[in-house]
Amino acid sequence: MRAQWIEALVMAVLLGAGLASPFGVGLWYAALATCFVGIAGSVLGLEAVAAWISERPKERLQGPRRKPRLAWRGARDTALASLVAACFLAWPISRMWAGEPTGLVWTLEEAGGLGAVVFGNVFAILVLDAWLYWKHRLLHTRAFFAFHRAHHVYRDPTSLSSFAVGPVESVLTFWPIVLVSFPWAPHYAPLYFVLVGAFVLLNLYLHSGVSSRLIEATLPRLFVNTSAFHNRHHANAEVNFGEALTLWDHLLGTHEGGRGERKRAPAVDASTEPAQS
Repeated sequence: MRAQWIEALVMAVLLGAGLASPFGVGLWYAALATCFVGIAGSVLGLEAVAAWISERPKERLQGPRRKPRLAWRGARDTALASLVAACFLAWPISRMWAGEPTGLVWTLEEAGGLGAVVFGNVFAILVLDAWLYWKHRLLHTRAFFAFHRAHHVYRDPTSLSSFAVGPVESVLTFWPIVLVSFPWAPHYAPLYFVLVGAFVLLNLYLHSGVSSRLIEATLPRLFVNTSAFHNRHHANAEVNFGEALTLWDHLLGTHEGGRGERKRAPAVDASTEPAQS
């Protein structure tokens, strides 16, 4: 119950923050509405298509489905997560609509040159992946698991649960969107949008419940997460915490079969699932 109150407070703060927008309250909330429709519509549409495709194979990673897909619950939770992301995106969008500069640039020269773009994005990917890994580990501690528990309702997930996370976890995941607001943090727009799209598509695959032989043979060589790898986290919440890459799991032994599997933490017992609805 305490976690629900905290998440309600988080949503109130995010939605009320627009009242302090220096570019006009109306402009910020118009940006919020536009961003929410764009994000929720796109993600839910992609999730529906991915779920339809992934339900066609007869062989699933966890065998024949024994629990409901919780499709409507996944759509609801995804919509809420989309609203959190929209609250962050509303800041750079409203700033852009007000005619102010943002961190999005469209030429290599503005981004500092090809070398700066390549190095900067590789560095950013590694840093953000480290953040996602440790954020995930934090959410599996006794103090914070209440904010992550709902995602483990999807014990045998489908793509409809790809972004089905609560407000607190959504904040911890999507806050980097705000960085696009600042001109001193240039993002080469063409590559930025490709990377965001790649993260969305990867997350759809990670939660599909099925695997592709070609993908599973290719991505692990690059330490990129896969459906088979992440699905084991939903089946056994004590292993495989990586979200984009598997690098930290291998470095710290938290991959299945590593040192972390033998260090059972009672706070992350996957059997403590909330009631399904």
